[in-house]
Amino acid sequence: MNRRHLLIFSIFALALVGMAHAIDIDTSPCADGTAYGKCSKNPPGFLCTGSPGAHALVPDTTHAICKCSDVSGYIESGEECVLAKCGSIDAGACDTANKPKMCMQGALINNATKCGCPTGMLKNSDSLTCAYPPCNDSGTMVTNSICSPKTSGKKCVNGALVDSASTCPCKVGMTKIGEICTVLCEDSTKSGECSTAKPKKCMLTGTGTGYLTDAADECGCPTGKNVDGKHCADSVLGALGSGADILGGSAPSDNSSASGTSGTSPFSCCCLPAALVGIVGGFAFSRKK
Repeated sequence: MNRRHLLIFSIFALALVGMAHAIDIDTSPCADGTAYGKCSKNPPGFLCTGSPGAHALVPDTTHAICKCSDVSGYIESGEECVLAKCGSIDAGACDTANKPKMCMQGALINNATKCGCPTGMLKNSDSLTCAYPPCNDSGTMVTNSICSPKTSGKKCVNGALVDSASTCPCKVGMTKIGEICTVLCEDSTKSGECSTAKPKKCMLTGTGTGYLTDAADECGCPTGKNVDGKHCADSVLGALGSGADILGGSAPSDNSSASGTSGTSPFSCCCLPAALVGIVGGFAFSRKK
């Protein structure tokens, strides 16, 4: 091998060594897996650099190469990259007025495990979101925002059964009044309410139809009638009339005397019917004895 060939071989060998070094530099990553000469994603703002075999993450304090904004949710804060706030909510903090929201990477996300749920709501199985519990309609569980299959016109809203006849149609035999489904008796009285015709009350049969029945103890009696259990009875005074009517005259006024001439006593013999005089006289005689 002459000197020319030896020179060419030496140059070729040096080129191979250089290529080997280049391959080592390009393919040997930093400890977090970031390739040499590339920017780290976690934490952002760091560059993988250094000598072969000793690569390390070095902060890019000028952010000329590794910009903070290259990673979603991060912003520059001096020489560091920090998580962005969500308005007035710090990064990583819960929005107490908007549970279960939490500020993460500059956006509000659900995190019911950390931030909890609003009053009346429960954490879902995903541990992130919240939902209102089902309603209990006399043993039948009704999912939130769904009409009850048991009670006509009822809907589960935010954990409570409410009247919603506009969205939950009344079943056959019932009448929609506002948002309520009800049964009406023949005089248009709602079921469970007193009729204007005392002492009647509108009740339901076992089949769900309405009928009127006496309920004087709840609905009262007409004028001149007395409550007698669930029924109304004639008033004693109403049947006999007033004391003045019985005695055949009007009671004396305040300025008249029983014996004076300015008024006539209801017990004056001349004004009493003969039969009543006999009754009164007999009563007086018996008292005297």
